[in-house]
Amino acid sequence: MVEDDEYELSNGDTPEQDIQPSSGLTRSQAWNLYVSHALSTWNARGYEFAAILFTAAAFPDTLVAAAARMIIIYFAMILFSSSIGRWVDRSPNRLRTLLSTIVCNRGSVVVGSFFWLLILSQEDVLPPPHPTEESGGAVFSLPSNRAVKAVGFALAVGCGIVERLSASGNLISMERDWVVTVAAPSGQQQRYDLTHLNAAMRRIDLVCKLFAPIAVSAVISAWGSARVGVLFTALTSLASLPIEAVSARRVWKSSPSLQAPKPVPPPPPPPQNNNNNSNTAPRSGSFVMVMARHLRQYLQGFEMYFATPVWLPSVALALLHFNMMTWRATFITSLINVGYSLNVITIARTVGSVFEISSTIVTPRGIAYLGRKTSQQKRRRGQVGAATAEEEDEAGVALIGEEEGGEGEGKGEDENEKERQTIVGLERFGLWGFTWQLLFTIPVVLAIWAIYPHSDPDPTTPTPQPPWGWSLALFAFLALSRFGVWIFDLTTQQLTQTPSLVPAHRRSTFAGVEASVVNLFELLGAAAAVALPATRQFPLLALASFGAVLAGWVMYVVWLRGRRGHLVHWEKIGWA
Repeated sequence: MVEDDEYELSNGDTPEQDIQPSSGLTRSQAWNLYVSHALSTWNARGYEFAAILFTAAAFPDTLVAAAARMIIIYFAMILFSSSIGRWVDRSPNRLRTLLSTIVCNRGSVVVGSFFWLLILSQEDVLPPPHPTEESGGAVFSLPSNRAVKAVGFALAVGCGIVERLSASGNLISMERDWVVTVAAPSGQQQRYDLTHLNAAMRRIDLVCKLFAPIAVSAVISAWGSARVGVLFTALTSLASLPIEAVSARRVWKSSPSLQAPKPVPPPPPPPQNNNNNSNTAPRSGSFVMVMARHLRQYLQGFEMYFATPVWLPSVALALLHFNMMTWRATFITSLINVGYSLNVITIARTVGSVFEISSTIVTPRGIAYLGRKTSQQKRRRGQVGAATAEEEDEAGVALIGEEEGGEGEGKGEDENEKERQTIVGLERFGLWGFTWQLLFTIPVVLAIWAIYPHSDPDPTTPTPQPPWGWSLALFAFLALSRFGVWIFDLTTQQLTQTPSLVPAHRRSTFAGVEASVVNLFELLGAAAAVALPATRQFPLLALASFGAVLAGWVMYVVWLRGRRGHLVHWEKIGWA
């Protein structure tokens, strides 16, 4: 029934607030927004890395615990991310929603830290000889107890699930609701329009991704104790909570757009019970109905996701999370096994991060340039205001037109032109970014096949040093490929923020389902690494990763060609 389906809203039923443009941000508002996002991202990135170190310290002789923890978290994200997105969509008070994710995230880290301390303080985990007060180490220890250790680990993983889900909710609320609401219209207050805000927020994320793990590692290395790292992580989370909350509240209080209640679809009515004698109904019946309702909502979320015009670029982006030629534990471990030192790996990763961060600076300029170039070419042909249907599709009119709820109504001609330019720039620069990644991934795969052994090495002989020429090619082209990854990430993110592609009242739900799809490919990547664990087998994983990148590129090309009717103006490659 339509009443039971929260997604069965008319395309033309766009809330009035969603089509009213924001007046933009002041410098103070923007900095408070950045501070709140930076602290959330720093804690999320730091705990993500710290949990890996804590697991390795607690279970030093096996990879089973680390693999089990990640698989459980991936499954939880696949199952519950869409519910988190739906909750963000249905919560009318934006500040309360964001603060709830912050408090829940910090609380889960603090409680989880208690269980990590419980595990890491057992005698069989502490390195011999046990630290003493004279040596400057910790002075307490707990007797070894496998049952307590297993229960503590299970509870720590449970807190990790809550931490990851709340961090995802915070990101969805910030990127798909707050940023879109406060962004200035295209062409106005350029520093704080949606393109530049997205780039700034992603730049913050990448900087935290680089430095938060370094900070955790430095603390653990300086004290020589994983328990100190646990305390550092918990105290950092507690200390950042009030600053983050105050910063978010300042942005909210100074923004009428954020303070306005968000129109939400009405909740579905309770199920009708046709049995007159309700007392005779089995208790399990209500549980079954509740589970059936949640399953129906879960499937409806995916139905909505695949019904949007932008699901192909979204899945193409999610496919990149299967790529194992990134700085994740599997790749780093394989590099160590073939003879690279941690110093070399750290330098290569830092160089790659520089390229990633630089992509957030280039992307807004590339979007604006390619969008403006199309408009200028169109004007030179003297067809502005009288474009044919084919040219309207090319210029993005179909992407921001009025068939999805009158998004263009009440806007001036210049503003509509700016929006068309932005859409064209997103489409075209996204293609260039994805193609850039695809091309530079090819030499990375070749270098891996040249460097990695193709048979099990002899354990009695030392590991030979990798050839420097292929090593230079591996790390250089890997860094260059990361430049294209984040260009495509940013352009696709903004496409999914476009109201005509993903209606505003479904935007967060879409993001939640998208997170489920992303974690599905993360899980498949982890499963592939478990199935092919030997170092000599990593070239096969690299080849499979390239296949995922190629499949994603083909999906985006098919989508873009369907939108524009062509891919590239070959006669205009020279930017004439």
